[in-house]
Amino acid sequence: MCGIVGIISSKRAPLGRYMIKMLASLQHRGEDSAGVAMYWDKKYAKRDEFIIRMLTKDVIGSAGKISTAIANSGGNIRKIRLHPIEGYSFDRYVVKISEENLESLSEEVRNTRVSEVLSIGRWMEIVKDTGWVKNLDSKFNVSDWVSTHGIGHVRFSTESEVDLLHAHPFQSFGYPDMAVVENGQITNYYKVRRKLEKRGHKFYTENDAELIVHYVADLLEEGNSLEEALSKSVYDLDGPFTYIISTATEVGVVRDKLGLRPGVIL
Repeated sequence: MCGIVGIISSKRAPLGRYMIKMLASLQHRGEDSAGVAMYWDKKYAKRDEFIIRMLTKDVIGSAGKISTAIANSGGNIRKIRLHPIEGYSFDRYVVKISEENLESLSEEVRNTRVSEVLSIGRWMEIVKDTGWVKNLDSKFNVSDWVSTHGIGHVRFSTESEVDLLHAHPFQSFGYPDMAVVENGQITNYYKVRRKLEKRGHKFYTENDAELIVHYVADLLEEGNSLEEALSKSVYDLDGPFTYIISTATEVGVVRDKLGLRPGVIL
């Protein structure tokens, strides 16, 4: 049992405020973690620069290891904003790097054993926190964010761990600016995952939402439209589920064939 929300506007608007209000109204559906993926106005972004959010252990030498990892993947750090939280730092980097090197960057950072990449996007930024929605807002000031669209999640964990790595939203690092939040369960998870892994997709958790975002990314890379990919997911993914997906320009919602996890569009 989780709560998921999505919102989109025809222009930049104070959507962070509405996102927090919507998530707070669904707080009863999950108190383990909360997270949002929000999108900035595309005209302010540069094609070769990416906003990267990393969760880093508060240990001596971690910053140097991350800088080396970014350089090893062909990246050039342009800006850093540190954001310390209990025992960790949820830091925001702006990195100049080619898109084909993003997965390599994620792997290089992971291999440092002091940090994990949680978000990569030209226009998208993901923030997460364990606990209540109000904690997320107080740490990241989401209510003040002005954006064009976004998705959010409150989590009640039924299977995987309760930490920031397993909190929603999820994304596929090889396909930036796309994120997923989900409520439900994919019962043919391992069957679909094995197929995607054979096609080169890398998994960092056993969370269903991560499977969905890789699945959709794979179809988009084959030339499908978002609508086509979402339609196929209804037949390829089994179980009771509803998910919301966002890209740089669109927000979509999908529910399972039986409608066991309802979704409301206003």
